[in-house]
Amino acid sequence: MDTDTIIEAFIQVVKEQDYVFSDDALRDIPNLQQNLSAIDNLTPETLAEVLRQWYINHEDVRNAILVQEREIKKVEKSKPQSQENTLENRYRILEEELPKLQERKKEKDKSQ
Repeated sequence: MDTDTIIEAFIQVVKEQDYVFSDDALRDIPNLQQNLSAIDNLTPETLAEVLRQWYINHEDVRNAILVQEREIKKVEKSKPQSQENTLENRYRILEEELPKLQERKKEKDKSQ
């Protein structure tokens, strides 16, 4: 699988499909955040590998990401030069969206 596709699919699932994150997956998000912050040399490959290693243990999240990857591949890729500096942006998005995901799930649990 393409590293950019893995990263993009993960971000989209975090933003749009919070229902696939079980309580176990939510409890494991701090572990993912710790692994992400421990990356010394941030490359698309290392970021994608950390994400993949995390979601492989969470079946519903993994399945949603695989479906999202297929959808992304159907859409035409943008030009590579327009993707410069997107790694930092994607990492920042992950840093911002993971806590938001946890908060959304807590609010939904409270309202039920």
